[in-house]
Amino acid sequence: MAIYSRYEPHRKKKAKTPWLLLVILIGISGLGYVYRKEIFFLFARDQSVRAEKSKEKTIELWKSGNLKEQDVEDFQNLAVTYSEKDPMEPQAFHLIARSLYWNLPRLGIHFDSSSLVLNLGSNFSEFIGKTQLAQSTLDQIFWNARTAESLSSSSFQDWENNRLLLFLTETNRQVKKPGTLTKEYGSIDSSKLSPEFQAPFIWLLTFNTMQAGDAAGLEKIIETTKLPDYKGGIRFSPREENFLKGMGKYYKKDYVGALALLRSTKTDNPDKITETSVITEATIFHMQNLTQKGIDLLEDYYGRSGKNNPEIIQIVRKMVLERPTAKTKLEIGSLK
Repeated sequence: MAIYSRYEPHRKKKAKTPWLLLVILIGISGLGYVYRKEIFFLFARDQSVRAEKSKEKTIELWKSGNLKEQDVEDFQNLAVTYSEKDPMEPQAFHLIARSLYWNLPRLGIHFDSSSLVLNLGSNFSEFIGKTQLAQSTLDQIFWNARTAESLSSSSFQDWENNRLLLFLTETNRQVKKPGTLTKEYGSIDSSKLSPEFQAPFIWLLTFNTMQAGDAAGLEKIIETTKLPDYKGGIRFSPREENFLKGMGKYYKKDYVGALALLRSTKTDNPDKITETSVITEATIFHMQNLTQKGIDLLEDYYGRSGKNNPEIIQIVRKMVLERPTAKTKLEIGSLK
């Protein structure tokens, strides 16, 4: 009994030890969590600073015309790392989308005056091209820009630039009508756009406004390009202005107004404006049950332009199929 009594107090102290250790361990783990959290945010802030510096460097290289493929890859790698370190940061996903945007010129996609005029009478997919890489790149831009938008409860640093990327990719997706797109993205504050997005904004706005048949909207865009503080880079000659207005009236179904403007843009030089104007004029004749007049117009242009446009053959073929009484001298193949 004496031995038991002697060690009993010692046994009671041992019984308390696990609780003390538990308290200590909880305290240590709590401190560890705090430190891990601080370390996490430290790395995230570091990635944010590095990514922003890389973005500014990339913009300067673009402005000087010295942007190389490796520069774009370096920027993209930093943006991806940033998103991995802070997966809830909208700016990180915007920068990934932006890095993908820098790849578009390498795929032959340029937002300038000539590409706009050349594609005004075409589907946007024809401008992008038929390569899977171009389509895949635009899809990735869309989902990263959309992720950035969904993660943000309010405007973030590159909010307007991110909206521009959505404007681009929504135009490519063709899920929403052109009129809807101009309403959603026409309000983008161009003064807050990065330099490399100034021309694409006016390009996309012009393209969708024309497709929507918004003649008044086109007039407003044209006048905007003449303002002293305009930074969009895209400007139109008087002939291009008439072409724009004519195509806008065509999409609005103001065919009389369209014909007057488009005829004024035709020249003896069979360039894209002349060709699109001739095709549009012939199409209007066809819709007004003057198919033979439209076919005669296309036949004349086909001969003068060197007989090297298969699209005209297909248009005439379609007209004859829809109006069997119409005649053509062109070889359009069997109608069966």
